[in-house]
Amino acid sequence: MVNLEAYGSWEEALGRLGESRRALLALLEEAPSSWLSRPLREGAWTPLMVAEHIALVEDSTARVLRRLRRVRLGEALPPPPAVRGEFKDGKPQAPEGVRPKGGLGREEVLALLERARAFLLEEAAQADPHHPAAFPHPFFGELTALGWLRAAAYHEAHHLGQLQEALAP
Repeated sequence: MVNLEAYGSWEEALGRLGESRRALLALLEEAPSSWLSRPLREGAWTPLMVAEHIALVEDSTARVLRRLRRVRLGEALPPPPAVRGEFKDGKPQAPEGVRPKGGLGREEVLALLERARAFLLEEAAQADPHHPAAFPHPFFGELTALGWLRAAAYHEAHHLGQLQEALAP
């Protein structure tokens, strides 16, 4: 199981997100187009789809941070449904809302990543990492804003590692 606390404080998690994004963008900009559009293995996503998935998860994380802020400010919101993550062959599967559609080119994916990161950073700037309000994560359970930011840092680093490994000769 992943230890999200290893991703550190709010500032450290933000720093990790910055580092992994720089590396992801460099990889996507420098990789051959043919590699970006080819599935990583039989039945798997393409590298562009992995990057699209990262953006979708960041957008979702930003919406969770927004909800946690609203709760912190006293807004009475109905409890969210707890959706448990699914596993296949021992590996977590992306929930429906964050599965890539595919069909996007490099520039479209880069723009999607830029928008998602801007939204995440905008919401992170307004979040309180110490507030106890929590929202259920499909694989990690109840997480506060800090937990969600750490999960985002883990998620991008995890997929970046997969892409780097697949690209290595």
